[in-house]
Amino acid sequence: EMTIGNNIEIEFKFNTGKVTKENFHSLIEDVTDIRQEPFYSVSCDDYYSNLSEKDSVLRFRKSRKFREITLKVKQEGNLVRKEFNLQIDNNDSTVLEFLKLSGYRKEFSIFKEAWIYNLGDCEAAYYTLADGRSYIELEAKVDDSQARCIEIITYWADRLHLSDTLTRENRSLFEIFSEEKRNKYEKI
Repeated sequence: EMTIGNNIEIEFKFNTGKVTKENFHSLIEDVTDIRQEPFYSVSCDDYYSNLSEKDSVLRFRKSRKFREITLKVKQEGNLVRKEFNLQIDNNDSTVLEFLKLSGYRKEFSIFKEAWIYNLGDCEAAYYTLADGRSYIELEAKVDDSQARCIEIITYWADRLHLSDTLTRENRSLFEIFSEEKRNKYEKI
């Protein structure tokens, strides 16, 4: 079985339903018995596709604190992905020219606010998109086997009562927005 490390990411995503960020914050504190102060981030994420690489997507994230490019390559649907994060110091025009010359085409931008909690072996994030939709993500933060990482995420999903109260979203944000973009143009 594959060992995690080598830029592998394993995560579950849930639609928040009626769970507000305040509800989620209280739930995290109740379950961990620790007063939590989440890491807060606001970002604009530009998503790019490359016609020659169907199973990969590139995200150019811009926030006040940092800028990075992330290459995401599907391994097993959206449960297991290889991710490479590069911190960027260049100006936007240089980055955009580099992406264009590398064969990437901008698809859309997503604006989001995120509240991120460190649970030790797992990271829990509650984020809200500019259109009002919200998601909760759980990501294993250990270098271990794929089975162990899934076990960790499942443990936290159960402990936070996400599995029995929320709907799991198996698509990535890129897939969700790409599908919506396609549907929008098919109606025209």
